[in-house]
Amino acid sequence: MAAAEETAVGTAAEGSDLRSFFSTRGVAADLAALDDQTLKALDEKYIIARDLDAATVLSKIHHLVGHSEASIVPYEGLSYQLPCRDPGQHEYDPTLRQLCLRRGKVETCTVGDPRTSRKAEIITATLSLVKKTVLSGHRSFSDGLRYGDEVFKQDKKTVDDALLDICCLLECPRASLKMLELGPGTVVGPLIFTMEDGAENHCRSFGPSGARVHEGISNITVEQGATVNFILLVQRDDVFWDFARSQLRHELNCVVMIGGDGEPNVMTRAFLRKLKDCLSVPVYALTDSDPEGISIFCTYKFGSAEMPFDNVGLTIPDIKLIAYIGDDALHLSHLQPLAKRDRSILKGLCAQKHVIGDEQLRENIHFMMNRGLKCKIEALYYLQYLPTDYIRKAVGNLEDI
Repeated sequence: MAAAEETAVGTAAEGSDLRSFFSTRGVAADLAALDDQTLKALDEKYIIARDLDAATVLSKIHHLVGHSEASIVPYEGLSYQLPCRDPGQHEYDPTLRQLCLRRGKVETCTVGDPRTSRKAEIITATLSLVKKTVLSGHRSFSDGLRYGDEVFKQDKKTVDDALLDICCLLECPRASLKMLELGPGTVVGPLIFTMEDGAENHCRSFGPSGARVHEGISNITVEQGATVNFILLVQRDDVFWDFARSQLRHELNCVVMIGGDGEPNVMTRAFLRKLKDCLSVPVYALTDSDPEGISIFCTYKFGSAEMPFDNVGLTIPDIKLIAYIGDDALHLSHLQPLAKRDRSILKGLCAQKHVIGDEQLRENIHFMMNRGLKCKIEALYYLQYLPTDYIRKAVGNLEDI
């Protein structure tokens, strides 16, 4: 009887831990109906990265390498059980409404093994640099790590892949390793940011080019007398600047936002989710109507395929795509032929059930594949500069626009 009670308490504790984490990521309300047993089952099925403090990160690193000495060296026999991050381990979970990484399949790499020794040495060297960064109390850009050990051969992708493996091993996001991202996003609109220390910052105070997305924001509100009907997320820098500096956002009563260098990095996705939740307005995405643009949209909607273990609170499940490639108003001369890489991306998208199961995405993907064509946002400029009428039409379900 005592053992049964102990198990029940343990289950509740694990469920409460996950619920607490969801709360810190701002999605607790979405999952409030789930009991602790269901949360435990999710935790057992998927690797769900938790935000860890420095002491916990160091403790987990020491456990991995088998000691707590200051220096971490790739000694003979040092082995890692790396969770497999291949697409076959990815799964869209309808309860969490995000892409996840299933547990179970692992890859063993060992120092001294002719087949896997180099990878084990790379993991070890990266762990050593991460430990130094965490101990320093400062944060660093991963780009600089590639010069930290000759085993990397100054290759950024080698370091980034190793960091992803380490995040899976420790079950934490890159931020817990004190690794910064390049290129934060930018937002422009009549917004007030309330910081965690209570201070208020007005978006307009950063100038007409908007405010850089940053951490430490506890709430976002709209300036008195202003109206925001929707959030317009754009992919291209030049298009964002056109929109930010024009009257378009005033005409449509919208907030305009872009990811860092147009990419959906973690900080941008976290901010966008908070912005949507705080304002309770829809989000529309204007991306290139090409395979890369569709992939970027899918990252915002379903979560990152590169980091499926860290998607909690970073998705916008009901984000809407402003699609235009099949519009009869666009002349054939405005379209471009698909490249080999484009077809490869489309093939990968077709293999994802949650992507191809979305009617709008399926229609866009099939149009590109069947016609062999793609389109850039600039094609809309041939119809109107700026394409205010097209965007107005796309979000026409909002009666007051």
